[in-house]
Amino acid sequence: MPGECAWVNKMTIPDRIIEEASAWFVRQSDDAMDWDAFTLWLEADPRHRMAFDQLCNIDADLDNLRETTATQVAANDDPAPRRWAYWTGGGVVAAALALVIALQPGAEVNPIQDYWSTPGQVRQLVLGDGTNVTLAPASRLVARGNIMSLEGSAYFDVVHRVGRTLTIKAADLTVSDIGTRFEVASYGDSAGVKVAEGQVSVAAPGLAHPIQVTTGHALAAEGGSIRVSSFTPQTVAAWRQGKLIFDNVPLALAVRDVTRYSGTKINVDPAIGSETFSGVIAIHDGKTAARDIAEIVGSDVREVDGGIRIVPRHR
Repeated sequence: MPGECAWVNKMTIPDRIIEEASAWFVRQSDDAMDWDAFTLWLEADPRHRMAFDQLCNIDADLDNLRETTATQVAANDDPAPRRWAYWTGGGVVAAALALVIALQPGAEVNPIQDYWSTPGQVRQLVLGDGTNVTLAPASRLVARGNIMSLEGSAYFDVVHRVGRTLTIKAADLTVSDIGTRFEVASYGDSAGVKVAEGQVSVAAPGLAHPIQVTTGHALAAEGGSIRVSSFTPQTVAAWRQGKLIFDNVPLALAVRDVTRYSGTKINVDPAIGSETFSGVIAIHDGKTAARDIAEIVGSDVREVDGGIRIVPRHR
């Protein structure tokens, strides 16, 4: 069942799965990496993702530790080789975890927290540091300490604490915050952030320096381009109040979002999918939302295959 996933150590995952996870981890740097096969492997058993997530997070821990201990290494010392190229087999997790503990005596390894929401479900979360998160429908948030990754959308209410920075990875964006209210969205290779109050720092490939996004401003990244715009702060994460606000977006994308947030299967005829759409749509009932969209664009709706299809209106 989707939900919180505590840190799972090697003792609860078979050696076979750990060996497979370490092999996939190493292959990521290979141009011939079979991403489709990797995705199928992840989805075949929940323990596959648990094992792979452990490797990713331990790898990040070791990178951080290497940076903090770099000043203790003599200037003429040879740099350490890439560890995953040499650590293979069932002992990879145990060896890496042992090194983390050895370099940080007494330090506690932060557990992975894996949160899911289903289509049509809004989920309220309170993280270990007191951060309040509203997870949008059909979204996933993976957190380890103050570092998170997001697929979907979420609204963050972060209390400012001296010396604490929250970091959220969404597609190619890295959003950093020390205490404010904002929404982050990540779908495929597109991502964005909207700030309702305060300020966040956003880094992305191709940017010489992070961009500071302040109250009433949004940053959107897609296809290698980045755009900053302004908006009314009160409209941030309007889905929390059961509505979606669209402003000149392709009809197919608007319908996709309504499907995700309402939990009702809705699609649109390709003949009108590229038409632009603007409007405020209530998402409490998917069928009503589909009819409202169709009315605004002058189209009809049909019930097909257990869902609803928006089609051109026959005159």
